[in-house]
Amino acid sequence: MAQSIVPIKVRPHLIPFFYKEFKADTDAHYLKNRVRACKIVINSSLGKMIRITLEKSDYPVKPQKFYIYFSVPDKVSDKATAEIYQTVKGSNSFLKVPEKVASDINDIFEDLFRYNFVLTVSTALKYAPNLKVEKVILDFMTEYNLEEHGFRLDTMRSLYNREMRESLSLKRFQSKSSNRVLNFSK
Repeated sequence: MAQSIVPIKVRPHLIPFFYKEFKADTDAHYLKNRVRACKIVINSSLGKMIRITLEKSDYPVKPQKFYIYFSVPDKVSDKATAEIYQTVKGSNSFLKVPEKVASDINDIFEDLFRYNFVLTVSTALKYAPNLKVEKVILDFMTEYNLEEHGFRLDTMRSLYNREMRESLSLKRFQSKSSNRVLNFSK
């Protein structure tokens, strides 16, 4: 059975986070959308993870670099999108891969998001111990528009508590796989 080849679309709840946290190479307003392209150098840690994932899947092309292309509409009711594209021999095109590879790359982004969340909350509480955990989590949720994607304070608090039980900040990268956040499927 042939595998479906799909573009790598960043999961919707991750878009506001990476839109704010990645350095933009291009940032413009185009057709009622805020568009941003953020380069991922092939030799960076993230670029290497994407490249290795592509190599393991026998991806036939050797990209020189990757970009994440964000499109955030002016109207709040419209959905933001983000896709990865590649530069090969000076030409840009959206990166299309087997579904499993797209899912694996999104899992990497998911782990980076979760790591940042836990680190943000724990650092805030370390340097301002009088803050309430819920206040810091709500600030994080507001900063990255997580409520509009179905995230709730109680589930984010559970995630934080689960990750903090062992006090090993990088353990997630050793022994866990990103589960399906909110049963996210595409």
